[in-house]
Amino acid sequence: MTTAKALRLAVDPRLPGAVNMERDTAALEAVAAGNSPGVVRVYGFAPACLSLGRLQDETDVDWEACHRDGIHVVRRPTGGRAVLHDAEVTYSVVCRNDDADFGGDVLTSCARIHLAVAAGLARLGIATTPVARHVDERREARARVSVADCFARPSSHELVDHDLRKLVGSAQARRGDALLQHGSVLLDPPQAVGYVTREATGEGEGVQERGRVRQATVGIRALLSRDVSFEELRSALVAGFSEYLGARLHR
Repeated sequence: MTTAKALRLAVDPRLPGAVNMERDTAALEAVAAGNSPGVVRVYGFAPACLSLGRLQDETDVDWEACHRDGIHVVRRPTGGRAVLHDAEVTYSVVCRNDDADFGGDVLTSCARIHLAVAAGLARLGIATTPVARHVDERREARARVSVADCFARPSSHELVDHDLRKLVGSAQARRGDALLQHGSVLLDPPQAVGYVTREATGEGEGVQERGRVRQATVGIRALLSRDVSFEELRSALVAGFSEYLGARLHR
């Protein structure tokens, strides 16, 4: 049986990383406990914050660089690799695993959620394509773990532009009958490699990794050749989720 109860929309400002993760974790626990049908939250981070995937080793963090530049560090309840939340907008979707619009197994729900994100980016004039499902997902997952930066490799169903450059990084977690998906939508190219160590990829590969990430990803500002604000991108994503969910989404 699939559920189609209304999901709450939360449009938040930039908040500290610890506060953002507390809110998303609390929402996941509420859905898992049967106390809420779920929430779609669109927000930012201030100050800039490096988030680590749920199982990512803290030795990946360049603590000296983070302290030097005032970068906060948090751990996400979702998987994936490091993301620097600064020139970007983050969304979180929390709902039941059998939600009528966003439910399914991990890859299916990821693909459905990205349809809403794609609708939001289309409002800015950005056409996106979801990455095809990899033939060997386990092998691809091992390859992604070999690099510290989330944007180094696109996962199945993540959104890329016409030049196959990754625009959206995403990760998911499950708790009981509930799921939480995080997504980071870039305004500028990712900068996480400036705040992670090289041990995850091998000594001496730092410059190569930086070049690979820059070639594989692009920010929306460069893509549109104009200064897109945090508020404009946030509003576009809210509109995309509203378009996709219709009357199911309410404030």
